[in-house]
Amino acid sequence: MKPKSIKKNYIYNLVYQILVIIIPLVTAPYLSRVLGVEGVGIYSYTLSNVSYFILLANVGIASFGQREIAMNQDNRKKYSKVFWDLYGYQLLIGLVAVLFYLVYVFFFSKYTIIQAVLIVNLFSAIIDITWLFQGLEEYKYISIRNIVVKLVFTAAIFIFVHSSDDLLLYLGLNAGATVLSAGIMWLSAHKILNKPKFKEIRVFKYWKDTIIYFLPQIATQIYTILDKTMLGLITGSQVENGYYEQAYRITSIVMTVITSLNIVIAPRMAYLYKKGDIAQIRYRLAKSLRFVFLLSIPMTIGLMIVGPGFSQWFFGPGYEKVQILMPVIAPIIFIIAISNCLGVQCLTPCGKRAKSAMALWIGAGVNLISNLILIPHFASIGAAIGTIIAETTITVLFIIFSRKYIDFKTAIKGMRNYIIGGILMTMALFITLHFLPEFTPVNTIIAVAVGVLTYGATMIVTHDEFVFEYIDLIKHKFLKH
Repeated sequence: MKPKSIKKNYIYNLVYQILVIIIPLVTAPYLSRVLGVEGVGIYSYTLSNVSYFILLANVGIASFGQREIAMNQDNRKKYSKVFWDLYGYQLLIGLVAVLFYLVYVFFFSKYTIIQAVLIVNLFSAIIDITWLFQGLEEYKYISIRNIVVKLVFTAAIFIFVHSSDDLLLYLGLNAGATVLSAGIMWLSAHKILNKPKFKEIRVFKYWKDTIIYFLPQIATQIYTILDKTMLGLITGSQVENGYYEQAYRITSIVMTVITSLNIVIAPRMAYLYKKGDIAQIRYRLAKSLRFVFLLSIPMTIGLMIVGPGFSQWFFGPGYEKVQILMPVIAPIIFIIAISNCLGVQCLTPCGKRAKSAMALWIGAGVNLISNLILIPHFASIGAAIGTIIAETTITVLFIIFSRKYIDFKTAIKGMRNYIIGGILMTMALFITLHFLPEFTPVNTIIAVAVGVLTYGATMIVTHDEFVFEYIDLIKHKFLKH
């Protein structure tokens, strides 16, 4: 199989990621007002609970499966065999997860009806085979599927969800969209897979390998989802969860612009690792890290300065605490951008999952201790600080474990330009906000435009070679005769 174009895959995935950014910008203000702070908090809390069982249903198969498929993408017979062995295991473990979830729903859950509806999300995880298409670098199909489902789901929100009484309906629509998105993948699976020989399927062939991938996922779940669970349990109020959910959502939207590159490059990294092309891995990783620095620095600064005022009008009355949370949690954009790049593009494709697992478990422990100390005193702000501390710990460890594959000279080349651009951008934003009477949608756009233009102008004045490389590429693509 001929390797797919990374540039085309990035464009396909970027188009979808742009939609992922735009849709919440349209739906979040509406839902925050319609569902209210408590409704958003309940949504966040119950979804975090079902996430633990979804994690169990996947048991590391998606990450391991993507890597194995990518490494064998030249051999249809071999990757087909890998797929059917792994999916048999996924189906079996998924059904076990469903049984455990039913016990939780009917004997331990505070929101029995809502959690019962969310079992659909669990079923979607059982039938999800996106990892097959990711391993084969078929991002065109993945992106088109996701875009169609997202648009339908968005339209359904405005048609059917009109008040806080529609929370259950909203969760049902969300669950339906999830299972539809997963199910569609099977329509094209037969085109890229050989038919299964059921007598040859070995359900438990890769269970030890998937466990290696499962352990870091548990750790990741602890420090990303447990925040919301602990907020609900410790504070006894879903309102704090509502604040935290909205602040974290905005940072997540911003991060998708950066992390979308990591998703499409990972399969190629696994392919290069199998070929033993370490030099090419170092080159690609260094370029990716520089891309991360270029984007994450201004995004972090922008959200810290503009975020509080933006959240004021974006979420509406009742979400005032989000204004305090935004500058506290914004640094995770820069921190996670680095760790995500190293984890997805280096440690996982290069078979260093055990080391990344150790880093994630250490981070999870740091996050758990931080939450126990900070949440009782500072609630959602404490959870945000705990997240920053944990993510910083993980990023430092990822850098240490990836140093063999990092060309530090190339990666940090140009950092001076980005730091200067960030400083000038900060000054420009403070000056601009001083002359703006209040935060409105128009004034927010003005502030963002000033920040972007200042940072962009700095890159041009300093003649940043990384930026000009892409400017020349665009000129070549669109201005060639």
